[in-house]
Amino acid sequence: MTKDAFKKSIPGLEKVFVIYSRLTHLPYVECNKETYDDECFLYTEEEKAVEMVKSLTEEKKAAVAIKVEKKELLQILSGFFTYGINVLVFRTGEEEHRFQLAELIKRPDFSKIPPEKRPMGMEAPVENPQLQLSMIYFLQELRRGVEKPDREKYRELEEEMAVNLQRAQYLMPVQEAEKDGNKVMQLMMIKLKDGTAMLPIFSDGLELFRFRGKEETKLLLTDLEKMAKMTLPDEAGGFLLNPAGVGLTLTKEYVAGLAGVNKG
Repeated sequence: MTKDAFKKSIPGLEKVFVIYSRLTHLPYVECNKETYDDECFLYTEEEKAVEMVKSLTEEKKAAVAIKVEKKELLQILSGFFTYGINVLVFRTGEEEHRFQLAELIKRPDFSKIPPEKRPMGMEAPVENPQLQLSMIYFLQELRRGVEKPDREKYRELEEEMAVNLQRAQYLMPVQEAEKDGNKVMQLMMIKLKDGTAMLPIFSDGLELFRFRGKEETKLLLTDLEKMAKMTLPDEAGGFLLNPAGVGLTLTKEYVAGLAGVNKG
């Protein structure tokens, strides 16, 4: 089947299998060595998807094939813009077809949302695709647990992620509470498995939705400099970025250190 013919068949696919990383809870991503595209992988046949999962797992890149039904495909792929993914690699039988994400999915137009319905009255959505992408690459490598890690590669990936952490803005949920008869805003906290309390923050609205669902919440817009100056509850060890996704722990000390570095 030609690429154009396959493209026309995509809306009619009853299901596809998307390769996700168990290390990030996000799509598994590879950088194409020739084009430098950031690619994710979709299969029309489950057995072929399972073969890739097995191959990745043997390389200590724990993965899973997630079945996406026809009615969910558009919504799922629309979210890939927030991950920094720009190419979808479809594999069907022995064929492989590559598409720019923008070829298949129209990027959501925030400007069409009435101002009164935009979160926090923002003129533009909070999105950090480069941060998401750099976290994906760093954590896919870091969390493999190989015997002889490539520390130079770790360092390069972490440095790129750190730059994006510095440049980003974050969504921080807060709760209304009463104190001395007055309404005050309290920071939300969640506990890790080891009992450590952390403040959840989010790189974008999709990550917030993945964690909170449709539950309404008040939000603060923040960045590393503001976070470094916050007075945190005594029991809080720092911040947890995208709890339902990468779940990246940012200790108070790490945040303070990054906030003290000049932004590029």
